[in-house]
Amino acid sequence: MEDKVGIVYGESSTDYFTFIVDPKNMPNFGEFVVVKNRNGEEVLAVVKSVKNINWLMSAGRGSYDYIEKTVTIFSKGVLDKSESIIASAKVLGVLKTKEDIESGDFEFRQIPNRVPIKPGEVVKLADNDDLKKIFSNGHIRIGRLLARADVEVGLDVDRLVSRHFAVLAVTGAGKSNTIAVLTKEIIDKTRGTIVILDPHGEYSSLTWKNARVNPIKATIDPSKITISEFATLLGIAENASLQRRFLSLAYHTVKWEAKNQAKVLGGLSFVEALEDQIEEWIRTYENKSKGEEAFIDYYDSQGRVLQRKIQARDLDSLIRIKDYLQELKANFGEFIKLGNVLSEIVPGMANIIDLSGMEEDQMIALASYLLRGVLKYRVQYMKALRTNDAATLKMIREKFPALTKPLLLVIEEAHIFAPRGEKTQASHWLGKIAREGRKFGIGLGIVSQRPKKLDDDILSQTNTKIILRLVEPHDQKYVQQASEQISEDLLMDIASLGIGEAVIVGYAISLPAMVKIYSFKDEFKGYYGGGDIDIVKEWSEGEEREDFDLADFAGE
Repeated sequence: MEDKVGIVYGESSTDYFTFIVDPKNMPNFGEFVVVKNRNGEEVLAVVKSVKNINWLMSAGRGSYDYIEKTVTIFSKGVLDKSESIIASAKVLGVLKTKEDIESGDFEFRQIPNRVPIKPGEVVKLADNDDLKKIFSNGHIRIGRLLARADVEVGLDVDRLVSRHFAVLAVTGAGKSNTIAVLTKEIIDKTRGTIVILDPHGEYSSLTWKNARVNPIKATIDPSKITISEFATLLGIAENASLQRRFLSLAYHTVKWEAKNQAKVLGGLSFVEALEDQIEEWIRTYENKSKGEEAFIDYYDSQGRVLQRKIQARDLDSLIRIKDYLQELKANFGEFIKLGNVLSEIVPGMANIIDLSGMEEDQMIALASYLLRGVLKYRVQYMKALRTNDAATLKMIREKFPALTKPLLLVIEEAHIFAPRGEKTQASHWLGKIAREGRKFGIGLGIVSQRPKKLDDDILSQTNTKIILRLVEPHDQKYVQQASEQISEDLLMDIASLGIGEAVIVGYAISLPAMVKIYSFKDEFKGYYGGGDIDIVKEWSEGEEREDFDLADFAGE
């Protein structure tokens, strides 16, 4: 029997069994095997360890001299006959019931095994066709079983998107490649709409044959974001309450004055109007006569004109806000534009929002605005469909056509936007989407190389985990704590992974599996940015230069 790999040996249970391996047909770690339980049902299991033992040279039996003499005295044949290969396997469930076996029919259903494995039963390699029925039936393909290169692994996109997913790994393990593969497959196979928040510009050059990619340079219109988001955009600390209060007064004042004068303010013109307003209030205090009190007029959020007394302590806050506004224009003016990034998202395409060049505060502010807008208008659209609200349907179809269909948000470097132990505007909306997005057709993909720095509530809401190499024990334990699906043995699998290899577990895959993720560049002939620079190659390919005198560079 070519598929026979061993015989059940020693103690066994409903969950685990050990078997002595046929040395001429030894299964690898991670291989899938089948064995019958005491009811005659065929049980699927995965090999978790393979150990080589020689009974003449068992650990702890004798000194070095004893072992050396043993090797010298006994012939190779005697030593070989004293050798055993012992494997242990974890039971995944009943593969075929007695009825399936007798009828020859098989449609995979994950049935818990409740009957122990009988010692002496033959252990066989799982049939390739059976494994294909289990793993190759998803909407999209992501790679191949690590133990069986000819068995493709598919994912159920409905479950992947609606119940959210996470891609976690150390730098260089293949996160970006995995996201590129998922993006290409979802766009090509389902015509889905994907939005990727890209802090480092890794996907700005994403392409493949017949690619549907819409690169979007991140811009933000301060007149359209909330005051809290604007404060974050400026870098005003959460506890700087007086600065935030005056920013709020100026924000409402500029908006209402523009509305009363029928002026359109947005982008840099809105920032400059705020700067002028703050400057006017500073001059009001500085120009007051000695002994007099200074008062400013301002609008509240309802458009009512009110007065406030300006004191000496207020002046520092006003000056600091003016500095923040000037710094925003000087350092990030290229990102301040009229318009709405939501309206640039195109349905049926991979929309790459390039955040490179922004500081983290600016990224968080833009992410908060985007996430809030996606949830707000998607909820409005779904409600309008139910109530037949023609006006709302028309507005959203014209302004935000991508939000008329389900949408997948992929958040690269998610620990920036949703850090563990602290709340940001972005983490607030990510949390809401993680909890409520499924009801409105908003999926979430979380990508991070620092899982332990990621908000555990958001991570726990991702029901499919694609975990590439994680070597840091704290990261491994944190991921396990945030996921019901990851057992101790899967942690061991994760620690053993190589580059481009992943443990996939959760709602979108039939059974947990170790997978070799497709190479986006090799299998799909695609391209994306990212990856390490080949420093030695670039140095080596530099043009020969003549010697130069350092004095020529003096003063530069």
